[in-house]
Order: sequence, then C-alpha cells, then structure tokens
Amino acid sequence: MAYQIVWTAEADNDFHSIINYLKQNWSEHSAEKFITRTFKKLERIAQALYVPRFTSQPNIQMIGLDKKNVLFFIIEENYLVLLSIYPYKRDITKSKYY
Repeated sequence: MAYQIVWTAEADNDFHSIINYLKQNWSEHSAEKFITRTFKKLERIAQALYVPRFTSQPNIQMIGLDKKNVLFFIIEENYLVLLSIYPYKRDITKSKYY
C-alpha cells in the first residue's frame, strides 16, 4: 500500500532551510543531490519499504533520512504526514517529536 505524502509547514521549512544551508555553505550541486535523495527516500517510505522506529510520542515514527538528518512522521489512514526533518548534530532527544 502506498501512502500519499503530506508536508506540514514545519517539515517544509526544515527542508528548505537545509537546501539554503547547502547552497550557501557547500554548492548548488550538493543542494540538488539532497533534494533528489530526499524525494527518492520519501517514495520508498511511502511504499512502506522501511521499518521505522517509534518515538516516545504516541504514533510518531522516525527514520534516518540521510547521514545527517532524521525524519519524524505519522501515518494517518492513507497519508504519510511529514512532521519535521531534524539534524543529528542537535540532541535528537530535545526534539518535540522524540
């Protein structure tokens, strides 16, 4: 079963913040690679090909998005609702979704 992906405003802001950071501190190419990898990973998650970890919050799950970021999400009916993209460099236990 494939889930339809829904971005919350927070997840969208997180995503664009990472892209802007990569463009400013690395390169346009790095930002494009991040975008491509993220959408490929989201498609695989939406196809339910990964086993995520549950957090201490009810129904909130997390999965590594890449080596530097974790994705928090919930599944509601046929929707995969993206809550936040959180960097591993910050203490993940301080995320409101953990």
